Amino acid sequence: MNYLQAWTNSLQCSDCHKPLHIASSDTVSCSGCGRKFEHEENIWNMLPSRIAHQEGKDREQEGWTQKTEKDKKAGWEPPPEHYLSLPDHPHPYYQSALWYLKIVLECGKPWTDKRVLELGAAECWGTRHFAEAGAEAAALDYDPERMKKGRILLDHLPVRFARFRGDAESLPFRDGSLDRIFCCSVLHHFFDLPKAVKEISRTLRPGGIFFGIHEAFHPPYYTKEQILNMSEDNLPNISEGIHEDSYPLHFYRKVFCKAGMTFELIHPRWDVSEKEGKLKVSPGHVLYNNPDYIPEMFGNRIHRQDIPGKIARLILGTGIWRLAAHPAVFPLIRFQLLNWTLRDKIIVARKPG
Repeated sequence: MNYLQAWTNSLQCSDCHKPLHIASSDTVSCSGCGRKFEHEENIWNMLPSRIAHQEGKDREQEGWTQKTEKDKKAGWEPPPEHYLSLPDHPHPYYQSALWYLKIVLECGKPWTDKRVLELGAAECWGTRHFAEAGAEAAALDYDPERMKKGRILLDHLPVRFARFRGDAESLPFRDGSLDRIFCCSVLHHFFDLPKAVKEISRTLRPGGIFFGIHEAFHPPYYTKEQILNMSEDNLPNISEGIHEDSYPLHFYRKVFCKAGMTFELIHPRWDVSEKEGKLKVSPGHVLYNNPDYIPEMFGNRIHRQDIPGKIARLILGTGIWRLAAHPAVFPLIRFQLLNWTLRDKIIVARKPG
């Protein structure tokens, strides 16, 4: 309750949008409609009384539960040490998430005393790292069962953060009350992405920043079948009732800009370098300053003996591709290179002000 008290001036009723106040150790009350919000295992239920797409969201919640049960039957029931180490885990998904999180922590500085929300937090590993960086952190997810793993972090580490059960399409936070919002593999699960992004924009203060990592992008020319097969998890997840979607990059940009935010991208290989433990994040500087850099589209083909392989070797041999990487040219084509390919990218959207 003590830590919730630090968040009460940021919370609002998810029904009438009026401020909340602490009524007792187990209850938060709305100053407008009088609705009372309670917690279970210190996860505060801030869901609105009427939930858009509730059937689908409940089905997805049950899908995650079924997936967890199948993992247990298959022998995968992680010990506390697993959750305490995330995202530092050998799986490639987590290894890249670890690198992306490091980039986010660098780009979002300073974190001290900032109000930071991890949206779709699940096991709350992102929330933990923001709290360790000095932020007033909170986790929000529709599924309270997954957030219960956050208790492991609170019990074993010198961190504190609040946990809320909530709906991204109706966030229980006041206008302009948050400094940073972060999510990992979340946007493409929303049933109404434009509405959720409007809520992100509404709750960020002027100058606030949204970071999104491991989101699902596909080139505009992809067929439905190609989209479904982009990840080995897509079809199994969909069969469990989990909502999986993907969008071209230009759609994400359109949605964020329509919500009144600027839209930027960080490409981990083009824009980020590390020297003596310090990160430098600047658009394109790795391409401009590294004579040994080989673009992925060529590096993946140079050993092939077919025509694409021969073309890749020819272009690399002549160095003609570096014309496109010139600082005067690259910014002009950068977005379309990212839009029409599957390259990794981190979303950075800012609230002007």
